[in-house]
Amino acid sequence: MRAKAKLSTSLLVTMLGLGLGVSVAPAAQAAFECTEEGNLCVESGGSWSNGASTTSKDRRRQSKKTAGSLTVRIENGRGSIFINGRYAGTAPLEGIEIPSGKNDIQVRDGSEVLSQGVLTVPKDSDVIAVVQHP
Repeated sequence: MRAKAKLSTSLLVTMLGLGLGVSVAPAAQAAFECTEEGNLCVESGGSWSNGASTTSKDRRRQSKKTAGSLTVRIENGRGSIFINGRYAGTAPLEGIEIPSGKNDIQVRDGSEVLSQGVLTVPKDSDVIAVVQHP
């Protein structure tokens, strides 16, 4: 009889805990606001030059030995990411390898260019970029 009571109490506490866990709403995320002209904002790790492009000298200085990683997400939409003219994937991208130095970045939604410029990646760094879809 005591075993049934313990089991019932345990079951009740578990169900109550699950019920509370389901009813608790997750904290709302703060809305991200990108005020850069090119719709791309770097949250951490690098710097952005809207509308710029790399030179052959910049490309020679890129280093894969000290490559960083790039995470890109697009707010309010979707898009394809191109790094140095090569397709890297569809956003959201996480932890993709990118050479340190200056890199040409282009973000497109179909044929519409959402953002284009140069992303400077410090050695061995993690860069997080957010694109605001118009």
